[in-house]
Amino acid sequence: MLSKSVLDLKRGLSLYHVWLYQAYHEVSAKYKRTFLGSLWISGAMVATSLALAIVMGGIMQVDLAKMLPYTMAGIICFALMGYVLTDAPEAFMQAANIIKNHAYPYTYYTFEGISRTFVVFIHNIVVFYITVLILRQFVVPHWQIVPALVLVSGTMFFWGSMASMAAARFRDLRFLLPFMSQIIFFLTPVFWHAESVSGWRSYIVHANPFYGLLEIVRAPLLGNAAPFIAWQLSLVTLGVGIALWTLFFSLNRGKIAFWI
Repeated sequence: MLSKSVLDLKRGLSLYHVWLYQAYHEVSAKYKRTFLGSLWISGAMVATSLALAIVMGGIMQVDLAKMLPYTMAGIICFALMGYVLTDAPEAFMQAANIIKNHAYPYTYYTFEGISRTFVVFIHNIVVFYITVLILRQFVVPHWQIVPALVLVSGTMFFWGSMASMAAARFRDLRFLLPFMSQIIFFLTPVFWHAESVSGWRSYIVHANPFYGLLEIVRAPLLGNAAPFIAWQLSLVTLGVGIALWTLFFSLNRGKIAFWI
């Protein structure tokens, strides 16, 4: 069983030219013949970031020029790893007809979904740096951004693949997981600072894997090194994901076509 899972992973990786093209095509086709084109991708992110920065900046007495980049980076990074809860549950269900009629490896659909998320991420990053240049807050990204994106990509794959399997087997998860992402968004230091909570509320940060994954990307984007606890959380999350994926994907890979 394990050998078939590894083979599925290898075959999925070998089709990189297909899922990369499909991901870009799906995102760009959505905005075809619109006036602003792909700029619409970042429209909601900018509007949400500005609204939160104005309100939270006023509450915390933080200047808008500093609050907006922090909030914008947080929303961009949360949307990246939020793939596990928002898009991943639909991966196998949306591709049901293809899965039933073509022998693509199951990991292909996970790679395609992650690629779509990264296409949106790149669009948002461009808008982010335009914004920080306008605000005169530009800093060179910290070198940790490279290993951070690699770690986050791996985490997205293993946990996203399991979310896709679970949602195919238990259909209610297709609605429950996106709903949970909204709650986790507010429980994660996206637009507030981790050090602003204390006592038992600090566990919201220290036991939140989304905080670790978010912070190891956001901190380098803002020119800082990510805190050690964020790296610890992220590595533990990745390690647990690999172990669970190895077990559950090996056991249930052959059942996916019947679940959908």
